[in-house]
Amino acid sequence: MKNFGEIFKTFRESRGLRLKDVAKAGISTSQLSRFEKGETDLTISKFMAILDEINMPIDEFMYTVHDFHRDELNELLSKVRHFVSNHDIEGLKRLLYSQMESDPKQEKFHKLNIVLLKIRLQDLSGESYYSSDDLSYLTDYLFSVEYWGYYELLIYSNTLDVLKHDVFMVLAREMSRRSDFYREIPNNRRLISSMLLNGYITCVERGKFIDALYFKKQLNQCFFTETEIYERLVFQYAQHLYRYKKESDCKAIIEMRKCIAAMKLVGSNHLAQTYERHLEKVLGENS
Repeated sequence: MKNFGEIFKTFRESRGLRLKDVAKAGISTSQLSRFEKGETDLTISKFMAILDEINMPIDEFMYTVHDFHRDELNELLSKVRHFVSNHDIEGLKRLLYSQMESDPKQEKFHKLNIVLLKIRLQDLSGESYYSSDDLSYLTDYLFSVEYWGYYELLIYSNTLDVLKHDVFMVLAREMSRRSDFYREIPNNRRLISSMLLNGYITCVERGKFIDALYFKKQLNQCFFTETEIYERLVFQYAQHLYRYKKESDCKAIIEMRKCIAAMKLVGSNHLAQTYERHLEKVLGENS
């Protein structure tokens, strides 16, 4: 378990807890001591139990294990967002090529990450990078996973716009079933919300208004809190986009611009720029 024991000891001691305080979780003090020294490992159930005893969420612990860096896919997506927001095609190309030349820790996930980078680079540059085989590999993987966790949600959310519509909708409905087990985890809940918003907008863009209503229904059940400003603003934007595309209601354009202005008001400038470009594209298609 890598350096789990040493890190666990640091957090245990920082909370003023002794070995015997944590050993209440059904693990002997000697076993716990050996774990902290790196001499033995614990089963997942026992490890989760001792984390509960020091009142520490697993995602917080794993963030520390990764030297206060996010997981590989999140790191990649952070770089992708930077290159996309700056329209830096060359930067995104370098990122793709560096990933293709790197030594993978897990071949399957490494290949999936590369497929995602190809998709986003093709969208940014207009040049061809991904193939039908790449998309088949991606969808085969998503259909093969019985329970979608954070990784699968991230992959799907960032590639759904290029999938064939029937495949996209089947996966959207499967996502709801396959990720329900993890829905109470805050990060997953927000990611599911983001996926639903992307799906809603994608359906509206494609003129699939009945399918768009499926996503709207799912989003209405999310009960966004007042602190979830991003989700609320994008949801409002998407609903006005629906009105404009389906009903040719020009007043909806004014409302979309108001949503973008609100994004700027709360300091979400990159988000505002993304939707400004999106609105320009939508208006250009209908001019």
